[in-house]
Amino acid sequence: MTRKPLFLLTPLVCMACALPPEADQLQGAWVSDGYGIAAMIDGRSVETFMISDRTCISEGRDPLWGLFQVFDIEISPDNRAFLLRQQNTIQAIQFNRVAALPDHCTHPPANTPTANLEAFLDIYASHYAFFDLYDVDWDEQSAAARAQVSDATTDADLFAVMVNAIAPLPDGHIGLKANINGTRQLFEPNPGALFARIQAQARTAGQNPQTAELDFRNHYRHVHIPQTILNGRGTTAGNGFVQYGFVSPKVGYINFLTMAAFATGDIGDLAGDIDAVNDILDDAIEGFEQAGVTNVILDLSLNFGGYDDVALTIANRFAAEPVFAYSEYPADADDPITLRRIVVPSARQTYTGPLTLLTSDMTVSAGEILTLALRPLPQVTHVGEATRGAFSDVLEMTLPNGWIVELSNEIYTDHQGIIWEGRGITPDHSVAVFDGSDPLATHLGAIGYAANLVR
Repeated sequence: MTRKPLFLLTPLVCMACALPPEADQLQGAWVSDGYGIAAMIDGRSVETFMISDRTCISEGRDPLWGLFQVFDIEISPDNRAFLLRQQNTIQAIQFNRVAALPDHCTHPPANTPTANLEAFLDIYASHYAFFDLYDVDWDEQSAAARAQVSDATTDADLFAVMVNAIAPLPDGHIGLKANINGTRQLFEPNPGALFARIQAQARTAGQNPQTAELDFRNHYRHVHIPQTILNGRGTTAGNGFVQYGFVSPKVGYINFLTMAAFATGDIGDLAGDIDAVNDILDDAIEGFEQAGVTNVILDLSLNFGGYDDVALTIANRFAAEPVFAYSEYPADADDPITLRRIVVPSARQTYTGPLTLLTSDMTVSAGEILTLALRPLPQVTHVGEATRGAFSDVLEMTLPNGWIVELSNEIYTDHQGIIWEGRGITPDHSVAVFDGSDPLATHLGAIGYAANLVR
């Protein structure tokens, strides 16, 4: 699962609903500092655009009323800027007032192979944060791509050219989605070592790689964790994305597959997910306290991510005192806002005893954010393998032909100022997690190691 930032893209429809007084202050043109968003607010409606240095693509016009239902808005005293944050979050995007939208917003790109390629190249050039990290010369990649595309290029060939351009970036938060002749196409250059190995083995055996991966996921979720790890005596909660119980009488265990979808089974309800995960942890922690556990294993070794704020909510349940966790900022901003994240003890029941955190390179996105948030806590021991190294929210932009471009534009630093992007967070104790010909047996061995490691 990837984490998708929600900005002006989720308005609700209610043309007759009254607008708050702040709506008058927001009239006019605005451009975000970072994230590539422009907006023209005119009366009761807002038209949003995805912008890069040379590209501007309209996302359409929506009722302004919906903006106030989904977001909190903080307007500067001089009315020259405002901060926009999704409700129940503290991460904000700054919008600055401009006299008019960028000139290229009056000339939208055509839906041709060459125009789509130029938009694709411009989006990455304007917003992608890690070309230097991966030693990729984007100018060279762009020139090579342009040499292969004309307006006679087929969709399939255009998709291949774009894929080849970003293939040298082993970033777990980039990708390209398309629908070509009724068939969904998806390119993700770094699915993680485990899934890459499963897919390769399936191809060698003449099997469908996606089916093989799905089979593994289902067996892990429905058999391996509940039966092998928890011996049929665990609890499944959060629409099946959380399982907890005991691996021995005095060792508790919690497995998170995601950092979202606990409330409804799908991403999109942050407030509901926070409430759901708190209720789940109420029950789990109460059970651990009653059993007098000497250690709790928090297993994030196969975690697909979700919401940062869910990750922080979980970390708060293990904190005895406030601790600085990490910082984040948009690398594509001229004057970026650096957000400092603090782990704060929850008002609800907490567990502050020994906690063993298990990760692998299948720990990605918000699973890594939870790893960042837990590592500063003094009772936490981090074991397993390095995480994936994909921290930035997934910035999504749409090409003129409807294809979705995904990329990373944010930089995260841990409590010591270290950037783990591209290499993953290194554990205190290195233990194989999903290795060899039987990755689930290796995972079981890693759980055994964690169970016997009491700090």
